[in-house]
Amino acid sequence: MMKKKWIAAASLVTTAAALTLGGAYYGYRTAFSGDKRFHAPVRYVPDGAAFDPYREKMLDGIDRICELPFERWTITSHDGLKLVGKFYEGEKGKPVVLFFHGYRSSAERDSSGGAQFCREKGYSMLLVDQRCHGESEGRTITFGIQERQDCKRWAEEIVDRLGTDVKILLAGVSMGAATVLSASELDLPEQVKGIWADCGYATTADVLRHTARRWGWPEWPAYQLVKLGARLYGGFSPEECSPVEAVKHTDLPILLVQGTEDTMVPCEMASEIQTACKGPVTLVTVRGAEHGISFYVDTPTYRAALEKFCADIF
Repeated sequence: MMKKKWIAAASLVTTAAALTLGGAYYGYRTAFSGDKRFHAPVRYVPDGAAFDPYREKMLDGIDRICELPFERWTITSHDGLKLVGKFYEGEKGKPVVLFFHGYRSSAERDSSGGAQFCREKGYSMLLVDQRCHGESEGRTITFGIQERQDCKRWAEEIVDRLGTDVKILLAGVSMGAATVLSASELDLPEQVKGIWADCGYATTADVLRHTARRWGWPEWPAYQLVKLGARLYGGFSPEECSPVEAVKHTDLPILLVQGTEDTMVPCEMASEIQTACKGPVTLVTVRGAEHGISFYVDTPTYRAALEKFCADIF
């Protein structure tokens, strides 16, 4: 009888362990896998009433970038990955905007609004493929945790190639915004003069929990399984650093932009980041804007804020 009980208990433990590991792997594949089959096409604009009025403008902006000549740059990340970027040369002596795109997206898509402003100002742009995206190598997307080190490497590369007199603006949308904000606490080159972050989340953990709720999953155990999957299969923790903690340790000026109707990154996350900032910070909220389209929803307000921010830091 005792032997049967031990066998039943062992079977139960084995089943629970298998289910936990299976759930963790599913969580890893869903959230962090760098499989490019999951990525959106460059000309992708989500369906729905929030995006429909701006669809043609967005597609036109994407097409304009794709038609521009560029120089292909490559670097090696701190952990040995080949990373690729496209350098669009502006006017001599003008600043360089180092831009990071969002989760499973592309730089051409996510920069399509702001790039118009940069081109008109004569700024050079370096649009990078984040690790696991485009031409860049990698197997795990870490929501800005490893990517922030890539940001530092790219900034150093700009200085190496263009000289110590260059001025750099870090910029990003969504996960790209989280990347540049998280990088703010690192030992960045002194040529980095500010950060422009559009719809970045406060912490990876919070945005994962929010996504689980948005998809109708129970926050527990969904987040715990995703967190375990990150550790077991991705080699990192979603909680090891965050934008909201990083900005407590930088004096760099920061421009935050956030849409009030953003369903992917709640508007209150921008306020949380603003409150945490040690240095000068400006928060621009765009009424009615969904995720990543604030530039198109209220172009005059966005451009005016960006114009003032760049005038102040450069």
